[in-house]
Amino acid sequence: MSVSLIEQAEPEDDRLVAKAQAGDRSAFSELVRRHQTVVYRVCYGVLGNLEDAEDAAQEAFLRAYDKLCSFQGHSSFRTWMLRLAVNLSLNYRTRRKTDLPLLDGQATSDPGPEAQAIRSDDTARLHTALQQLQPGHRAAVVLRDLEGIGFREIGELLEVPEGTARVWAYRGRQRLKDLLA
Repeated sequence: MSVSLIEQAEPEDDRLVAKAQAGDRSAFSELVRRHQTVVYRVCYGVLGNLEDAEDAAQEAFLRAYDKLCSFQGHSSFRTWMLRLAVNLSLNYRTRRKTDLPLLDGQATSDPGPEAQAIRSDDTARLHTALQQLQPGHRAAVVLRDLEGIGFREIGELLEVPEGTARVWAYRGRQRLKDLLA
């Protein structure tokens, strides 16, 4: 999503948040619809497991609904929501200590079984390597390289300075290179 699309979405999100805080459940449902894909992808990137990511994303939206009255608009709703999702995912992973499955169950459009096997193996290696990164480094890499989120927003999401977010992403990438070499 480009910056201009994000900036255009923010006023609409602000309007929906205000309506949801006033008790309009359909407004919150619209916020969920607008952000569910990115929340799920971030949870999956941190957790590396489809079922755990679904659980974490659902839990993030439940918590957002419960805590919506405390949202004061110091950041965008998207940033606030992703912060909830990242923190929940990191905590969930720590509690569960689950290993990453070898296949993520997503269909591919490769021409044959050999190409599918290679792609599945590469995907599994990447997700296994991601799980070996320190939690902050993993989150920074997922947010930056898989979701395309800027370092300023990553810093807000992870509650660290922008420079720290840059360093974490850099160190995470370096460690990934070592692990995948």
